[in-house]
Amino acid sequence: MATNITKIFLVLNSGSSSEKFSLYEGEDEVCSLYFEGIEEDGKKKFICTITRADGSEELIDKKWDSLDEAFKEAKAIFEKEGFINEAHPLDGILVRTPAAGKYFTQHHIADDETFVELEKAKLTYPLHVPGAIRGLKNAMAAFPGIPVLTMSDSEALTRDSRRDNDYALPAEVVEEFELARYGAHGSSYGFIIGKVKELGILADKMIVCHLGSGCSVTGFIDGEPAYTSMGETPLEGLMSSTRTGSIDPTIGALLGEKLGAEEAIKVMIKQSGLVALAGSSDMREIIAGAEEDDEKAAKAFDMFIDGVAGKIGEFAAKMGGVDAIVFTATIGERSFPVRNAIMDKLEFMGFKLRGDVSVDKSAGYANIAAEGSKPVYIIPTNEAAYMIKKASELLDAE
Repeated sequence: MATNITKIFLVLNSGSSSEKFSLYEGEDEVCSLYFEGIEEDGKKKFICTITRADGSEELIDKKWDSLDEAFKEAKAIFEKEGFINEAHPLDGILVRTPAAGKYFTQHHIADDETFVELEKAKLTYPLHVPGAIRGLKNAMAAFPGIPVLTMSDSEALTRDSRRDNDYALPAEVVEEFELARYGAHGSSYGFIIGKVKELGILADKMIVCHLGSGCSVTGFIDGEPAYTSMGETPLEGLMSSTRTGSIDPTIGALLGEKLGAEEAIKVMIKQSGLVALAGSSDMREIIAGAEEDDEKAAKAFDMFIDGVAGKIGEFAAKMGGVDAIVFTATIGERSFPVRNAIMDKLEFMGFKLRGDVSVDKSAGYANIAAEGSKPVYIIPTNEAAYMIKKASELLDAE
């Protein structure tokens, strides 16, 4: 059945202490609300910034005591702004649901089973799952009768083509906890590989680098995922803004024994990576510090570059070569110093950049490779567009 691209969706991103609502008509974002916590007189309050389609921002002159209250207010704000009404009802609410387990390798219309599976997923995602549960329950309460969908972060990566699904652990342990290298950033990879095919630039062996606040790399063979750097959770693989990346698992066990599992996971997810090494999670600040001979910043930058280049090299070896590389997400799309440093290490593989090149918005991508080099592309990602496409397909199939 054909997908109706004019549906109106509310895309929800529920953090542990924040809530973001993005309203889309088709694939066009028309308005967003961002609720975040602040300290006021020793108490936690929540404030809201509204961003309209023209990019203008406005801080709403009101504070809320909880995110649950904020959710109810979000509906009122959208209605007041004229984005939701009887003539323009919501078709669905999409909740990005980072969670491991077989159930969460697919998108679902939320029901009782969803909450049972989320409770099971708390074990490996204690910091993210509670936010998803809160978002789902609030969505159902605030918008009765509107389908609420859980959007998988690994669906686009869980394919028979994957060659790196399994962990070398006893079968009974794997089965009990449903352990597998599910991967993450699936909505980004799903969008990028779809865009690559649409543009007619698909190569036999492509490596896509999603470099943002979280970082991962995925290798594709004939347009299908073969290897990805994240595992059961996004902690595996590359170091990123605040995550450790792959470390000796004994360290995780020791932290768990000393701090408790949830606090240990929090340390590895929220307090590690670039911010632990350089005191900043912002790559721009780290690059500036490295240029000013800040040793910590330089070390953090070098470790980051080595990690990405090393993962590209690993996947190239596993795939028997690489024909093209794609950079996407905030750092991948915007940071020439990062791209340049990575590709300098890969010149022996036949890659070379031609300088700082910006993306032609009308084309939707740029080939930044020098003459004689294999292709190196910048392709801006659009995770919401992929989720909306998949949600439309799911609803149309009902």
